[in-house]
Amino acid sequence: MKTQQLLEEKVKSKSFRFSVKLMTIGLIILILLIPKMMIMGLIHERKMTSESAQMEVHKSWSYQQTIRGPILTIPYVEKVIDKDGKLVKEEHHEYHVLPKTLDIQGELFPKELNRSIYHSIVYESAISLNGQFEKLDLEHLPMSLEDIKWDQIRLSIAVGDLRGISSAVALKWNDQQLPFSPGMNKPTLGTNGISLILSENNIKTMPAEFSIQLELKGSNAISFAPLGETTNVSLSSSWNDPSFQGLFLPTDRNVNEKGFTAEWKVLNYNRDFPQQWTDNAYDLKSSDFGVALVDVADHYQKNERTAKYGIMIIVFVFLSFFLNEIITKQRVHPFQYILVGFAILAFYLLLLSFSEHVGFNLAYLISAVSVIGMVFIYSRSFLKTWLSSIALTSILSVAFLFIFILLQLESFALLVGSIGLFLILGLTMFFTRRINWYE
Repeated sequence: MKTQQLLEEKVKSKSFRFSVKLMTIGLIILILLIPKMMIMGLIHERKMTSESAQMEVHKSWSYQQTIRGPILTIPYVEKVIDKDGKLVKEEHHEYHVLPKTLDIQGELFPKELNRSIYHSIVYESAISLNGQFEKLDLEHLPMSLEDIKWDQIRLSIAVGDLRGISSAVALKWNDQQLPFSPGMNKPTLGTNGISLILSENNIKTMPAEFSIQLELKGSNAISFAPLGETTNVSLSSSWNDPSFQGLFLPTDRNVNEKGFTAEWKVLNYNRDFPQQWTDNAYDLKSSDFGVALVDVADHYQKNERTAKYGIMIIVFVFLSFFLNEIITKQRVHPFQYILVGFAILAFYLLLLSFSEHVGFNLAYLISAVSVIGMVFIYSRSFLKTWLSSIALTSILSVAFLFIFILLQLESFALLVGSIGLFLILGLTMFFTRRINWYE
Protein backbone atom coordinates (compact mmCIF):
# COMPACT_ATOMS: atom_id res chain seq x y z
CA MET A 1 0.00 0.00 0.00
CA LYS A 2 2.82 2.35 0.89
CA THR A 3 4.64 1.54 -2.36
CA GLN A 4 1.53 2.37 -4.39
CA GLN A 5 1.10 5.68 -2.55
CA LEU A 6 4.75 6.56 -3.21
CA LEU A 7 4.32 5.76 -6.91
CA GLU A 8 1.17 7.88 -7.12
CA GLU A 9 2.93 10.77 -5.35
CA LYS A 10 5.89 10.41 -7.73
CA VAL A 11 3.59 10.48 -10.77
CA LYS A 12 1.76 13.49 -9.37
CA SER A 13 5.11 15.13 -8.68
CA LYS A 14 6.27 14.67 -12.31
CA SER A 15 2.93 15.83 -13.65
CA PHE A 16 3.05 18.86 -11.39
CA ARG A 17 6.63 19.61 -12.45
CA PHE A 18 5.74 19.49 -16.14
CA SER A 19 2.68 21.70 -15.51
CA VAL A 20 4.83 24.25 -13.73
CA LYS A 21 7.37 24.07 -16.55
CA LEU A 22 4.68 24.74 -19.16
CA MET A 23 3.35 27.69 -17.18
CA THR A 24 6.89 29.02 -16.81
CA ILE A 25 7.46 28.73 -20.56
CA GLY A 26 4.16 30.52 -21.17
CA LEU A 27 5.19 33.29 -18.78
CA ILE A 28 8.54 33.64 -20.56
CA ILE A 29 6.73 33.98 -23.90
CA LEU A 30 4.51 36.72 -22.42
CA ILE A 31 7.57 38.53 -21.07
CA LEU A 32 9.26 38.31 -24.48
CA LEU A 33 6.28 40.19 -25.92
CA ILE A 34 7.66 43.35 -24.32
CA PRO A 35 10.98 43.46 -26.25
CA LYS A 36 9.13 42.25 -29.34
CA MET A 37 6.82 45.28 -29.18
CA MET A 38 9.85 47.51 -28.64
CA ILE A 39 11.38 46.10 -31.82
CA MET A 40 8.11 46.78 -33.69
CA GLY A 41 8.26 50.35 -32.40
CA LEU A 42 11.86 50.70 -33.59
CA ILE A 43 10.91 49.46 -37.06
CA HIS A 44 8.08 52.02 -37.19
CA GLU A 45 10.44 54.77 -36.05
CA ARG A 46 13.00 53.92 -38.73
CA LYS A 47 10.21 53.83 -41.31
CA MET A 48 9.08 57.32 -40.29
CA THR A 49 12.67 58.55 -40.54
CA SER A 50 12.91 57.08 -44.03
CA GLU A 51 9.66 58.73 -45.12
CA SER A 52 10.85 62.05 -43.69
CA ALA A 53 14.08 61.76 -45.71
CA GLN A 54 12.05 60.95 -48.83
CA MET A 55 9.85 64.01 -48.29
CA GLU A 56 12.94 66.19 -48.06
CA VAL A 57 14.14 64.80 -51.39
CA HIS A 58 10.70 65.35 -52.96
CA LYS A 59 10.61 68.88 -51.58
CA SER A 60 13.89 69.67 -53.31
CA TRP A 61 13.08 67.79 -56.53
CA SER A 62 9.32 68.05 -57.15
CA TYR A 63 6.23 66.46 -55.65
CA GLN A 64 3.82 64.03 -57.30
CA GLN A 65 2.48 65.49 -60.54
CA THR A 66 -1.15 65.81 -61.56
CA ILE A 67 -2.11 67.22 -64.97
CA ARG A 68 -5.64 68.50 -65.57
CA GLY A 69 -6.41 70.32 -68.76
CA PRO A 70 -6.62 72.05 -71.02
CA ILE A 71 -9.83 73.90 -70.21
CA LEU A 72 -11.18 76.91 -72.10
CA THR A 73 -12.70 79.65 -69.91
CA ILE A 74 -14.87 82.44 -71.30
CA PRO A 75 -15.58 85.23 -68.78
CA TYR A 76 -18.71 87.31 -69.23
CA VAL A 77 -20.87 89.84 -67.44
CA GLU A 78 -24.52 89.28 -66.62
CA LYS A 79 -26.45 92.51 -66.24
CA VAL A 80 -29.31 92.64 -63.73
CA ILE A 81 -32.03 95.07 -64.90
CA ASP A 82 -34.93 96.25 -62.77
CA LYS A 83 -38.53 96.61 -63.98
CA ASP A 84 -37.83 100.17 -65.09
CA GLY A 85 -35.03 99.07 -67.36
CA LYS A 86 -32.28 100.46 -65.14
CA LEU A 87 -29.04 98.62 -64.50
CA VAL A 88 -29.02 97.33 -60.92
CA LYS A 89 -25.71 95.45 -60.90
CA GLU A 90 -23.34 93.41 -63.00
CA GLU A 91 -22.51 89.82 -62.08
CA HIS A 92 -19.28 88.30 -63.32
CA HIS A 93 -19.35 84.66 -64.45
CA GLU A 94 -17.15 82.16 -66.25
CA TYR A 95 -18.22 79.70 -68.90
CA HIS A 96 -16.01 76.61 -69.11
CA VAL A 97 -15.54 74.44 -72.20
CA LEU A 98 -13.72 71.10 -72.34
CA PRO A 99 -12.03 69.61 -75.43
CA LYS A 100 -13.86 67.26 -77.77
CA THR A 101 -10.92 64.85 -77.77
CA LEU A 102 -7.88 64.62 -75.51
CA ASP A 103 -4.97 62.32 -76.31
CA ILE A 104 -2.13 62.15 -73.80
CA GLN A 105 1.09 60.30 -74.48
CA GLY A 106 3.89 60.16 -71.98
CA GLU A 107 7.08 58.42 -71.01
CA LEU A 108 8.52 58.34 -67.49
CA PHE A 109 12.26 58.14 -66.85
CA PRO A 110 12.66 56.97 -63.23
CA LYS A 111 15.73 57.41 -61.08
CA GLU A 112 16.72 56.93 -57.44
CA LEU A 113 18.00 59.79 -55.30
CA ASN A 114 19.71 59.04 -51.98
CA ARG A 115 19.81 60.97 -48.74
CA SER A 116 22.07 59.25 -46.20
CA ILE A 117 21.07 55.55 -46.26
CA TYR A 118 17.57 56.30 -47.54
CA HIS A 119 16.55 56.42 -51.19
CA SER A 120 13.59 58.00 -52.99
CA ILE A 121 11.97 57.25 -56.34
CA VAL A 122 11.68 60.29 -58.63
CA TYR A 123 11.24 60.67 -62.37
CA GLU A 124 11.58 62.92 -65.36
CA SER A 125 8.89 62.75 -68.03
CA ALA A 126 7.96 63.83 -71.53
CA ILE A 127 4.20 64.43 -71.83
CA SER A 128 2.35 65.32 -75.01
CA LEU A 129 -1.25 66.60 -74.91
CA ASN A 130 -3.13 66.68 -78.21
CA GLY A 131 -6.77 67.11 -79.07
CA GLN A 132 -9.51 69.25 -80.53
CA PHE A 133 -11.95 71.91 -79.35
CA GLU A 134 -15.25 71.94 -81.22
CA LYS A 135 -16.58 75.06 -82.90
CA LEU A 136 -18.54 77.08 -80.36
CA ASP A 137 -22.18 77.75 -81.17
CA LEU A 138 -21.98 81.44 -80.29
CA GLU A 139 -25.68 81.98 -80.89
CA HIS A 140 -26.68 79.50 -78.22
CA LEU A 141 -24.22 80.39 -75.48
CA PRO A 142 -25.79 81.34 -72.10
CA MET A 143 -24.70 84.95 -72.63
CA SER A 144 -24.91 87.57 -75.36
CA LEU A 145 -21.79 88.20 -77.45
CA GLU A 146 -21.48 91.79 -76.24
CA ASP A 147 -21.30 90.57 -72.62
CA ILE A 148 -18.26 88.37 -73.29
CA LYS A 149 -14.90 89.70 -72.09
CA TRP A 150 -13.08 88.85 -75.28
CA ASP A 151 -9.73 90.05 -74.00
CA GLN A 152 -9.82 87.73 -70.95
CA ILE A 153 -10.60 84.35 -72.54
CA ARG A 154 -8.03 81.90 -71.20
CA LEU A 155 -6.81 78.37 -71.75
CA SER A 156 -5.57 76.75 -68.54
CA ILE A 157 -3.75 73.58 -67.46
CA ALA A 158 -3.35 72.52 -63.83
CA VAL A 159 0.08 71.15 -62.92
CA GLY A 160 0.61 69.56 -59.50
CA ASP A 161 4.00 71.14 -58.82
CA LEU A 162 5.19 73.95 -61.09
CA ARG A 163 8.79 73.41 -59.94
CA GLY A 164 8.77 70.23 -62.01
CA ILE A 165 8.42 72.06 -65.35
CA SER A 166 11.82 71.68 -67.01
CA SER A 167 11.38 73.77 -70.18
CA ALA A 168 9.18 76.49 -71.67
CA VAL A 169 5.64 75.39 -72.50
CA ALA A 170 3.80 76.57 -75.60
CA LEU A 171 0.41 75.93 -77.13
CA LYS A 172 0.07 75.06 -80.78
CA TRP A 173 -3.43 76.30 -81.69
CA ASN A 174 -4.09 75.26 -85.28
CA ASP A 175 -1.06 76.82 -86.99
CA GLN A 176 -0.37 79.40 -84.29
CA GLN A 177 2.25 79.07 -81.52
CA LEU A 178 1.32 80.73 -78.20
CA PRO A 179 3.47 80.71 -75.01
CA PHE A 180 2.01 79.80 -71.63
CA SER A 181 2.52 81.93 -68.53
CA PRO A 182 2.73 80.68 -64.93
CA GLY A 183 -0.36 81.16 -62.82
CA MET A 184 -3.94 79.90 -62.98
CA ASN A 185 -7.10 80.87 -61.15
CA LYS A 186 -9.23 77.77 -61.58
CA PRO A 187 -10.17 76.15 -58.23
CA THR A 188 -12.09 73.46 -60.11
CA LEU A 189 -8.79 72.33 -61.66
CA GLY A 190 -6.34 72.79 -58.79
CA THR A 191 -4.17 75.31 -57.00
CA ASN A 192 -1.22 75.46 -59.41
CA GLY A 193 -1.00 75.74 -63.16
CA ILE A 194 -0.21 77.62 -66.33
CA SER A 195 -2.47 79.62 -68.64
CA LEU A 196 -2.57 81.93 -71.65
CA ILE A 197 -4.98 84.39 -73.23
CA LEU A 198 -6.69 83.46 -76.51
CA SER A 199 -7.75 86.19 -78.87
CA GLU A 200 -11.27 86.77 -80.18
CA ASN A 201 -10.07 85.55 -83.55
CA ASN A 202 -8.83 82.28 -81.97
CA ILE A 203 -12.31 81.65 -80.62
CA LYS A 204 -14.26 82.61 -83.71
CA THR A 205 -12.10 80.45 -86.00
CA MET A 206 -12.79 77.28 -84.01
CA PRO A 207 -12.81 74.25 -84.33
CA ALA A 208 -9.16 74.14 -83.31
CA GLU A 209 -6.53 71.44 -83.10
CA PHE A 210 -4.19 71.91 -80.16
CA SER A 211 -0.88 70.41 -79.10
CA ILE A 212 1.11 70.96 -75.86
CA GLN A 213 4.49 69.48 -74.92
CA LEU A 214 5.40 69.20 -71.24
CA GLU A 215 8.70 68.16 -69.71
CA LEU A 216 8.00 67.43 -66.06
CA LYS A 217 9.91 66.23 -63.02
CA GLY A 218 7.99 64.50 -60.27
CA SER A 219 8.09 62.01 -57.42
CA ASN A 220 6.47 58.61 -56.99
CA ALA A 221 3.37 59.06 -59.15
CA ILE A 222 1.69 60.93 -61.98
CA SER A 223 -2.02 61.30 -62.68
CA PHE A 224 -4.41 62.89 -65.16
CA ALA A 225 -8.01 64.09 -65.39
CA PRO A 226 -10.32 62.83 -68.19
CA LEU A 227 -11.37 66.21 -69.58
CA GLY A 228 -12.02 65.14 -73.16
CA GLU A 229 -15.34 63.88 -74.39
CA THR A 230 -13.08 60.98 -75.26
CA THR A 231 -9.82 60.83 -73.31
CA ASN A 232 -7.03 58.47 -74.36
CA VAL A 233 -3.88 58.18 -72.23
CA SER A 234 -0.81 56.12 -73.11
CA LEU A 235 2.09 55.82 -70.67
CA SER A 236 5.35 53.87 -70.76
CA SER A 237 8.37 53.57 -68.50
CA SER A 238 11.36 51.37 -67.75
CA TRP A 239 10.05 50.94 -64.16
CA ASN A 240 8.71 47.40 -63.83
CA ASP A 241 6.67 47.74 -60.63
CA PRO A 242 3.80 50.13 -61.41
CA SER A 243 0.70 50.54 -59.27
CA PHE A 244 -2.27 51.77 -61.27
CA GLN A 245 -4.50 53.97 -59.17
CA GLY A 246 -7.34 56.45 -59.24
CA LEU A 247 -10.88 56.26 -60.54
CA PHE A 248 -10.02 54.37 -63.75
CA LEU A 249 -7.76 51.38 -64.42
CA PRO A 250 -5.96 50.85 -67.73
CA THR A 251 -7.93 49.19 -70.51
CA ASP A 252 -4.68 47.58 -71.62
CA ARG A 253 -1.40 47.06 -69.78
CA ASN A 254 1.84 45.17 -70.19
CA VAL A 255 4.35 44.78 -67.35
CA ASN A 256 7.62 42.85 -67.65
CA GLU A 257 11.24 43.06 -66.52
CA LYS A 258 11.88 45.83 -69.09
CA GLY A 259 9.18 48.13 -67.74
CA PHE A 260 5.51 48.79 -68.38
CA THR A 261 3.11 50.24 -70.91
CA ALA A 262 -0.47 51.17 -70.09
CA GLU A 263 -3.39 52.67 -71.98
CA TRP A 264 -6.60 54.24 -70.68
CA LYS A 265 -9.76 55.19 -72.54
CA VAL A 266 -12.33 57.27 -70.66
CA LEU A 267 -15.61 58.54 -72.10
CA ASN A 268 -17.59 61.52 -70.89
CA TYR A 269 -20.27 59.05 -69.76
CA ASN A 270 -17.79 57.63 -67.23
CA ARG A 271 -17.36 60.85 -65.23
CA ASP A 272 -19.68 63.14 -63.26
CA PHE A 273 -19.23 66.48 -65.08
CA PRO A 274 -20.38 67.71 -68.55
CA GLN A 275 -18.44 69.28 -71.40
CA GLN A 276 -19.64 72.81 -70.66
CA TRP A 277 -20.85 74.57 -67.51
CA THR A 278 -20.91 77.91 -65.75
CA ASP A 279 -18.76 78.99 -62.77
CA ASN A 280 -17.68 76.36 -60.21
CA ALA A 281 -20.58 73.97 -60.54
CA TYR A 282 -18.30 70.91 -60.82
CA ASP A 283 -15.07 69.73 -59.22
CA LEU A 284 -12.80 68.08 -61.79
CA LYS A 285 -10.35 66.76 -59.19
CA SER A 286 -12.56 63.77 -58.30
CA SER A 287 -11.85 61.82 -61.51
CA ASP A 288 -8.04 61.63 -61.47
CA PHE A 289 -6.29 58.42 -62.50
CA GLY A 290 -2.71 57.42 -63.16
CA VAL A 291 0.20 55.31 -62.01
CA ALA A 292 2.57 55.16 -59.03
CA LEU A 293 6.12 53.85 -59.21
CA VAL A 294 6.16 51.33 -56.37
CA ASP A 295 9.37 50.68 -54.49
CA VAL A 296 9.37 46.89 -54.02
CA ALA A 297 12.53 47.23 -51.95
CA ASP A 298 10.52 48.79 -49.12
CA HIS A 299 12.28 46.73 -46.47
CA TYR A 300 10.53 48.48 -43.58
CA GLN A 301 7.18 47.05 -44.62
CA LYS A 302 8.77 43.60 -44.94
CA ASN A 303 10.45 44.02 -41.54
CA GLU A 304 7.07 44.84 -39.99
CA ARG A 305 5.47 41.79 -41.55
CA THR A 306 8.35 39.56 -40.45
CA ALA A 307 8.32 40.84 -36.86
CA LYS A 308 4.62 40.02 -36.54
CA TYR A 309 5.57 36.33 -36.76
CA GLY A 310 8.19 36.67 -33.98
CA ILE A 311 6.18 35.13 -31.16
CA MET A 312 5.03 32.29 -33.40
CA ILE A 313 8.67 31.31 -34.08
CA ILE A 314 9.48 31.53 -30.36
CA VAL A 315 6.50 29.28 -29.56
CA PHE A 316 7.65 26.71 -32.16
CA VAL A 317 11.20 26.65 -30.82
CA PHE A 318 10.14 26.54 -27.16
CA LEU A 319 7.70 23.73 -27.96
CA SER A 320 10.46 21.75 -29.65
CA PHE A 321 12.77 22.24 -26.64
CA PHE A 322 10.01 21.16 -24.25
CA LEU A 323 9.19 18.05 -26.27
CA ASN A 324 12.90 17.24 -26.37
CA GLU A 325 12.87 17.40 -22.57
CA ILE A 326 9.98 14.96 -22.43
CA ILE A 327 11.44 12.51 -24.96
CA THR A 328 15.15 12.56 -24.07
CA LYS A 329 14.85 13.42 -20.33
CA GLN A 330 17.34 16.28 -20.88
CA ARG A 331 16.11 19.17 -18.74
CA VAL A 332 16.41 22.75 -19.99
CA HIS A 333 16.51 25.58 -17.46
CA PRO A 334 14.03 28.48 -17.84
CA PHE A 335 17.00 30.87 -18.09
CA GLN A 336 18.19 28.91 -21.14
CA TYR A 337 14.73 29.33 -22.67
CA ILE A 338 15.02 33.09 -22.07
CA LEU A 339 18.41 33.31 -23.78
CA VAL A 340 17.16 31.35 -26.80
CA GLY A 341 14.11 33.65 -26.95
CA PHE A 342 16.28 36.75 -26.90
CA ALA A 343 18.49 35.22 -29.61
CA ILE A 344 15.41 34.90 -31.83
CA LEU A 345 14.41 38.51 -31.09
CA ALA A 346 17.96 39.59 -31.96
CA PHE A 347 17.24 38.22 -35.45
CA TYR A 348 14.75 41.05 -36.05
CA LEU A 349 17.21 43.72 -34.93
CA LEU A 350 19.88 42.28 -37.22
CA LEU A 351 17.37 42.07 -40.07
CA LEU A 352 16.33 45.72 -39.67
CA SER A 353 19.87 47.07 -39.45
CA PHE A 354 21.32 44.98 -42.29
CA SER A 355 18.34 45.54 -44.62
CA GLU A 356 18.96 49.31 -44.58
CA HIS A 357 22.36 48.69 -46.16
CA VAL A 358 22.31 45.45 -48.18
CA GLY A 359 18.63 44.91 -49.03
CA PHE A 360 16.03 42.72 -47.37
CA ASN A 361 16.72 39.29 -48.88
CA LEU A 362 20.46 39.28 -48.18
CA ALA A 363 19.84 40.76 -44.73
CA TYR A 364 17.38 37.95 -44.00
CA LEU A 365 19.97 35.32 -44.97
CA ILE A 366 22.73 36.94 -42.89
CA SER A 367 20.50 37.37 -39.83
CA ALA A 368 18.99 33.88 -40.01
CA VAL A 369 22.35 32.14 -40.42
CA SER A 370 23.84 34.17 -37.55
CA VAL A 371 21.01 33.38 -35.12
CA ILE A 372 20.74 29.72 -36.14
CA GLY A 373 24.50 29.31 -35.66
CA MET A 374 24.41 31.00 -32.25
CA VAL A 375 21.47 28.90 -31.03
CA PHE A 376 23.14 25.72 -32.29
CA ILE A 377 26.42 26.47 -30.52
CA TYR A 378 24.63 27.48 -27.31
CA SER A 379 22.40 24.37 -27.33
CA ARG A 380 25.48 22.17 -27.32
CA SER A 381 26.18 23.43 -23.77
CA PHE A 382 23.00 21.90 -22.31
CA LEU A 383 21.90 19.21 -24.77
CA LYS A 384 23.72 15.90 -24.48
CA THR A 385 23.81 14.87 -28.13
CA TRP A 386 24.71 16.50 -31.41
CA LEU A 387 21.54 15.02 -32.87
CA SER A 388 19.33 16.95 -30.44
CA SER A 389 21.07 20.24 -31.22
CA ILE A 390 20.84 19.62 -34.97
CA ALA A 391 17.17 18.65 -34.74
CA LEU A 392 16.19 21.69 -32.68
CA THR A 393 18.10 24.22 -34.76
CA SER A 394 16.68 22.57 -37.89
CA ILE A 395 13.22 23.41 -36.58
CA LEU A 396 14.34 27.03 -36.14
CA SER A 397 15.74 27.01 -39.69
CA VAL A 398 12.47 25.66 -41.10
CA ALA A 399 10.55 28.35 -39.19
CA PHE A 400 12.72 31.13 -40.67
CA LEU A 401 12.39 29.61 -44.15
CA PHE A 402 8.62 29.28 -43.76
CA ILE A 403 8.26 32.97 -42.82
CA PHE A 404 10.47 34.04 -45.74
CA ILE A 405 8.30 32.05 -48.17
CA LEU A 406 5.16 33.69 -46.74
CA LEU A 407 6.68 37.13 -47.36
CA GLN A 408 7.22 36.32 -51.02
CA LEU A 409 3.69 35.00 -51.60
CA GLU A 410 1.86 38.23 -50.62
CA SER A 411 -1.68 37.48 -51.91
CA PHE A 412 -1.52 33.81 -50.90
CA ALA A 413 0.33 34.38 -47.60
CA LEU A 414 -2.76 33.84 -45.43
CA LEU A 415 -3.80 30.67 -47.26
CA VAL A 416 -0.34 29.08 -47.23
CA GLY A 417 0.30 30.23 -43.66
CA SER A 418 -2.95 28.68 -42.44
CA ILE A 419 -2.21 25.39 -44.20
CA GLY A 420 1.35 25.41 -42.84
CA LEU A 421 0.21 25.96 -39.25
CA PHE A 422 -2.38 23.22 -39.64
CA LEU A 423 0.29 20.77 -40.85
CA ILE A 424 2.67 21.74 -38.03
CA LEU A 425 -0.06 21.18 -35.46
CA GLY A 426 -0.89 17.83 -37.06
CA LEU A 427 2.77 16.71 -37.01
CA THR A 428 3.08 17.75 -33.36
CA MET A 429 0.02 15.66 -32.49
CA PHE A 430 1.42 12.72 -34.48
CA PHE A 431 4.87 12.68 -32.83
CA THR A 432 3.46 13.17 -29.32
CA ARG A 433 0.60 10.69 -29.57
CA ARG A 434 2.44 7.94 -27.66
CA ILE A 435 3.71 10.13 -24.85
CA ASN A 436 2.11 9.35 -21.51
CA TRP A 437 2.06 12.75 -19.88
CA TYR A 438 1.53 11.19 -16.41
CA GLU A 439 4.68 9.08 -16.46
